[in-house]
Amino acid sequence: MTDKNKPATGSALRRQAEEILHRQGLQTPKQLAALTPEAAQQIVHELQVHQIELEMQNHELRQSQVELKAARARYFDLYDLAPVGYCSVSEPGLIIEANLTAATLLGVARGALVRKPFSRFIFKHDQDNYYLCRKLLLETGQPQVCELRMVRPDGTPLWAQLNAASVQEVGGTPVIRIVLSDASSRKQVEAALHKSEAFNLATLDSLNAEISVLNRGGVIIMVNQPWRRFAKENSKFPGKTARQTGVGVNYLDVCQASSTSNEAALKAFEGIRAVLDGILPVFSMEYPCHAPQEQRWFSMSVTPLGDSVVIAHTNITEHKKAEEALREQEEFFHLIAESIDDFIVVLDLDGRRLYASPSYRQFFGATRDLRGTDSFANIHPQDRERVKQVFSETVLSGIGRQIDYRLQLADGSIREMESNGSVIRDGEGRVARVVVVSRDVTARKQMEEQVRQLAFYDPLTNLPNRRLLNDRLNQALAASTRSGCYGALMFLDLDNFKSLNDTQGHAVGDLLLVEVADRLKSCVRQMDTVARFGGDEFLVMISELHTDKIESTVQARIVAEKIRASLSEPYRLNVRLEGKMESRVEHPCTASIGVALFINHETSQVDILKWADRAMYQAKGEGSNLIRFYE
Repeated sequence: MTDKNKPATGSALRRQAEEILHRQGLQTPKQLAALTPEAAQQIVHELQVHQIELEMQNHELRQSQVELKAARARYFDLYDLAPVGYCSVSEPGLIIEANLTAATLLGVARGALVRKPFSRFIFKHDQDNYYLCRKLLLETGQPQVCELRMVRPDGTPLWAQLNAASVQEVGGTPVIRIVLSDASSRKQVEAALHKSEAFNLATLDSLNAEISVLNRGGVIIMVNQPWRRFAKENSKFPGKTARQTGVGVNYLDVCQASSTSNEAALKAFEGIRAVLDGILPVFSMEYPCHAPQEQRWFSMSVTPLGDSVVIAHTNITEHKKAEEALREQEEFFHLIAESIDDFIVVLDLDGRRLYASPSYRQFFGATRDLRGTDSFANIHPQDRERVKQVFSETVLSGIGRQIDYRLQLADGSIREMESNGSVIRDGEGRVARVVVVSRDVTARKQMEEQVRQLAFYDPLTNLPNRRLLNDRLNQALAASTRSGCYGALMFLDLDNFKSLNDTQGHAVGDLLLVEVADRLKSCVRQMDTVARFGGDEFLVMISELHTDKIESTVQARIVAEKIRASLSEPYRLNVRLEGKMESRVEHPCTASIGVALFINHETSQVDILKWADRAMYQAKGEGSNLIRFYE
């Protein structure tokens, strides 16, 4: 093989070998003849082996960098999309960092939060509680939980739960991590809602390796360019200059001189000596080598090369920082996952569980590891396909969504759930995992339904009240505009209800009103509306009659007569008074009914109600138990 056909690495190794010979003074043929071919071949071979080792180390570090980028992407997904606010607060109490949820809760742009005192957002009378919580945290180091009233800049109040933990940054600076949960709803409806903070991961820089060759006596006989460059800037050991780590220096003497105050130097000396003496085949170690402005770590490998050894120093500072950052990220993630009541689960692309937080497992009453189980199995059958569809869309688009659905637990109970999904991407940007944060909103849904009932329904008869009637009357007017059909509003007043109240009491009167409501509902269609106006007054709205007014009047009269006849039937009420036996009260009661027709938006709701009311008074004035139409 000619020189030009030889690999480039072979040429580079040959030049390094020539440099070694030059430095050793092997320039004359006689001197070169003293170096045996086997020894020269051995040098080349060992340098090639070391080159491969360096390439492998570079590959490992690049792989670590890919993993760190993926971890960083996962972190930001969990951090910014988390349903709770996260704040980092300095020891003096200034906000260092906050996620989007925290900024939203406090009603301030995230950038405007930085360097603001956290106490600024706390209600004046609750600030002592906050300071006590912070004092206990800093004194004991134990996580603290407290509930505080907070105030946004616009003056709106906010109940919040604070989960605070004291941690130290990489540089040793103490920082308070606060998980900020909106507790307003729980305070209002007695339902608990709780809620990750932030980690910043350093990326790895390219690896520089410094290589030197030591002879049998430990003297440096060759160094590469990175070694020279590093030697100019630093010393491998405290108190040693660059000249003391260059060619011709006894490296073992340098290590031994530093070993009295440097444990790493002693370990390096013993390792190099053991390889030179053939006690160890190879030797490697990691050690700190801190500069005044920064902390640094290096790895050292020692391999034999004939009567010499090759030493490679590699700067692994970024790798160490990355490991520390990953460890902090894992610890902080578990702190979040295990300290909040929301349910966190990580799913694969088929919806199987890969991780479930303690609160998630407790919610399902799981006595075993849930990893590998189907997350869709517990979803209510009527909601399952919809949830699967949303999950598939999240995987395909990479965009998470919020969804409400029902869960069916092992005991048969149904729970209302609210979930937020986000994706975790791999190093190539593809969706690899789905993170779902869920909460049980059953109590909130029940309370909302109760509030809706109180707002729109009469608590005694469970009929729509005036507010809901006005809304439905407005809808009926809009429908009439589209269809051209008339509608009718009936105003009913019970004729002799007051006498029952006066003689039997309000409890018996309430029973009669409930019976009236039931009879009214049985007389109309499901699309019509029966409402209680107040006291013993009721309203019935009949929609979609006919486009002809005369025909609509006939239809409305038929319904009104049906109602009048039904309400005229005697009322037999079973009454149970405290301390007495159940008794039956029979009471005759009729109703005076006024009817007003309407169409389109020609007339306001107020006028239609007035018309029906006047017609009702006309019926009552003419003898009661009558039906009169407004003309």
